[in-house]
Amino acid sequence: MSHYSSLSPTMKRNLSNSIPVGKGPRGIAINDDGSRVFVCNYISGDVSVIDTLNKKVIRTIAVERYPQNIALGHRGKRAYVTNYGSSSVSVIDTETYAVGNVTVGRHPRGVVVSRDGKHIYVTVRQDKEWLAIIDTRTYAVSRVRGLPSPSISVDISQDDSRLYISSTNSPGGPYQDALTIISSKTFQVIDIIRTEQYPSAITVSPDDRDVYIVCLDARKLTILDPKSSTTRHFDFVTCEGKVVFGERNAYAVDQTRKEVVEVSTATYEIVRRVPIPGAVEPYDMVLDQQKRAYISDYQSDEVHSVDLA
Repeated sequence: MSHYSSLSPTMKRNLSNSIPVGKGPRGIAINDDGSRVFVCNYISGDVSVIDTLNKKVIRTIAVERYPQNIALGHRGKRAYVTNYGSSSVSVIDTETYAVGNVTVGRHPRGVVVSRDGKHIYVTVRQDKEWLAIIDTRTYAVSRVRGLPSPSISVDISQDDSRLYISSTNSPGGPYQDALTIISSKTFQVIDIIRTEQYPSAITVSPDDRDVYIVCLDARKLTILDPKSSTTRHFDFVTCEGKVVFGERNAYAVDQTRKEVVEVSTATYEIVRRVPIPGAVEPYDMVLDQQKRAYISDYQSDEVHSVDLA
C-alpha cells in the first residue's frame, strides 16, 4: 500500500551507508553527542554499539531473549533494553559494557526513562499489571494495575508529571485501542482516550505541546493536545517505530515505501520523503544533531545511515 500526502511531498535522493549489525535489528537509540548508536538485535539476542564517525560496530553486547526496545539514561551512561522473550530489562553500562538484568514481568516492550533519571517505565503483560516501574537507585520493581488493556508503548511528559501509555487487544473490553494518561506520582488514571487501530508508538514533542501516536494498522497519525485532551487524526504511513524530532519538524519510517518521511509540526502533513537506499524492512530510527538518520532494518540485518540535511 502507498500513501500520498495532500501536499504532494517532494522527493529527495540521498546516498546511504549501511552498517551490518546483529540479526533482526529493531529498537534503536543514540547518545546526546551522536557519537554512538545502540540497536537491539531481536533474533540474535544482543545489542550492537555503532561508532558513528567510522560507521562500524565496535561492540556486540549479549543480553537476554528477543531484545525489543532501548532507551538511554544518566546522560547516556546507561542503556535499558526490554527483552520481550525473557521478562527482563537489561541494564548496560555504556562505558564498561557490563550488563545486569532486572525481572519486570512478561513480554516487556516499550521503555522510557524519566527526565530526572530516577525511574524507568516499561510496558509489560503481567496478570493485568500493564506497567512496570524500576527505581534506578535500587533496581526495585513495582507494577501498576488499572490500565484498560495490555500496553504497547510508553512516553513521559517533559516535566515528568504524566505518563502516556498505548494499549490494545482487550478481549470484550471497552478500550481495544487506547491511550491512557496516568500521573507519574500517584499512578492514578487521569484520562483514557480512544485511538485508531494498533497504537504502536508514542512520542511527546520537545515543547510538550503535542503527543504523537503512530497507529500502525490504521496507517494514521493521531495528535493529542494534552491540555484539552482532544485528538486529531491524519493519514500516515505503515510505521511501527517512533516519531523523532529535529530542530523544526518530525520524522518517521515508512516501512512500505522504504523512506523516511518528514512531518510538519505545524500542519502534521508529510512534506518530504527521502528514500532509504538498500532498505528491505526498515523499522525504527533516530536522528543526530546534524540531521543524519540511523534506521534499523529488521530483514537486512543492517542500520542504514541517511543524510536528511
